[in-house]
Amino acid sequence: MAGITMDKLEKALEKARGMRGSSFSQPTEQMRSRKHSDIVLPHPSNAVRMREEVLERHRVLAHHTRDTTADIFRILRTRVLQIMSQSGWRTLAITSPNYGDGKTTTALNLAVSISLDLKQTVLLADMDLRKPGVTSYLGIRSAAGLTDHIIDDRPVAQCLLRTSFDRLVLLPSGRALDNSSEVLGSTKMSSFARELKARYDDRIIIYDMPPVLAQDDSIAFLPNIDAVLMVVREGVTKVEDIKRSMNALSAANVIGIVLNNSGRNAIPEVRAYA
Repeated sequence: MAGITMDKLEKALEKARGMRGSSFSQPTEQMRSRKHSDIVLPHPSNAVRMREEVLERHRVLAHHTRDTTADIFRILRTRVLQIMSQSGWRTLAITSPNYGDGKTTTALNLAVSISLDLKQTVLLADMDLRKPGVTSYLGIRSAAGLTDHIIDDRPVAQCLLRTSFDRLVLLPSGRALDNSSEVLGSTKMSSFARELKARYDDRIIIYDMPPVLAQDDSIAFLPNIDAVLMVVREGVTKVEDIKRSMNALSAANVIGIVLNNSGRNAIPEVRAYA
């Protein structure tokens, strides 16, 4: 399998910049003015404690101090927050061309890193409804989540999880679905995404999305997202797959690419940025 080189990656990025369109969504005054009394918090019983050995096993290391990996994610956090702040954006989708590129690891580490910023809070939602992975990466047993709310009308507060990181809340995917793209593209899902954005006016919302080339779920949910971050794996991801992915996301605000370096224990680093 032909792996990607930096020269090819930069050329793919240049092509993507030319294809990229305008943003799907902009914050409204109504969203900015929502009062904190409207915020839905996790039910008190939904507190989960994550074990350090499980986090390390899945390379969730952004909370470490004086650590190279944590520093990398602090750099990524700063760049992402600067771009989103300048544009008034608060929702970020993290995706990849294929499974195995490191999108969930990147989403988790970025969410943890943002939560450690004293000025920010973050909600991480697992939107990979066919193959959810966020809770298993954190060693959390199956929990109610997004699908339970959308399909069974379970209250949002019962679906949110408090984590060991004070300013990080999780929204698990809930039970796996085969008709995931239909659910993600539904009117009810769009309404829920707007509700999340309006209620959490002081939060960054990160969506861990399925790979772009694996299914159409990410494309179906795209109108509900302010910005997109693409994760690719050095030496594995094909240039053609990046081109196809960026073409599929041509109408979205793809703010950057994270190169997941398989030669360094799968630690992502910022090697190209749009």
